[in-house]
Amino acid sequence: MNIRKAAVAGSFYPPIADALRAMVQGFIDDASVEPAPERVAAIVAPHAGFIYSGATAGFAYKRVVGMNPKRVIVLAGSHRYRVERASVYTPGAFETPLGILSVDEPFATEFAKVAGSDSIEPHFDEHSLEVQLPFLQVALGEVPIVPVLFGGPARPWHAEIGGKLAAMVDDGDLVIASTDLSHFMTEEEANEIDKRTLDAVLARNVPGVIGGLRTKQYAMCGEAAVVAAMGYALKRGVGDSQVGGVTPPAWSLLDYRTSAAVSGDYNRVVGYGAISMERTA
Repeated sequence: MNIRKAAVAGSFYPPIADALRAMVQGFIDDASVEPAPERVAAIVAPHAGFIYSGATAGFAYKRVVGMNPKRVIVLAGSHRYRVERASVYTPGAFETPLGILSVDEPFATEFAKVAGSDSIEPHFDEHSLEVQLPFLQVALGEVPIVPVLFGGPARPWHAEIGGKLAAMVDDGDLVIASTDLSHFMTEEEANEIDKRTLDAVLARNVPGVIGGLRTKQYAMCGEAAVVAAMGYALKRGVGDSQVGGVTPPAWSLLDYRTSAAVSGDYNRVVGYGAISMERTA
């Protein structure tokens, strides 16, 4: 089996299984939200070192505890390689200190064709997708995954490919979008731009989000993944008030904070948010 080994164990999160599981379980247990596995279609979670963003990620993953999806599609951004469209990892499995997550190869292979995927090389050293996997393992167990990396900036194409993904999944499948928010601003500046960014996503206005990112009104390093998740959720009728004449619940901000909560440095922070995109109850 072609196994993609953990690349950032020991730097972004503990390399020892017991310590890692205890850390992630603690973040999930401490999150002050209730699980809603029957309602969640997609979540947005941060991807920094766990000591900084793990508490916020815990909110997103606690919301899906108890879910039993056939597969989980993990969307993230490539930090080191240029990706024109998408890089879908199709063969084998991903390994973390907590064990192996097998790739749903038939689904991944088909989505790779739809998305125009080329090389899987961008996955080898990328942290933004990998750091979601220990949370996924603790919250849901050894569920099959479909690992997808996008390049930036976000474009309408990313929302369109999210819509195509929506047509391929089974009911109950989960999509995860990996992103941090603003980078290296003061706490006050970060709070301001992050609020604008999160409000724009929660408003479900894809063109507005893309436009605001272009003009730097908003900030997300995983912007393409989030826009793809928005396109996915809207195509599935999640939070779209026009579907069936029913007004579903708004997408929810589960948690927001910055790295200053841990570092104590309020002059150069990174923002983190957790969002849940949910079906009508």
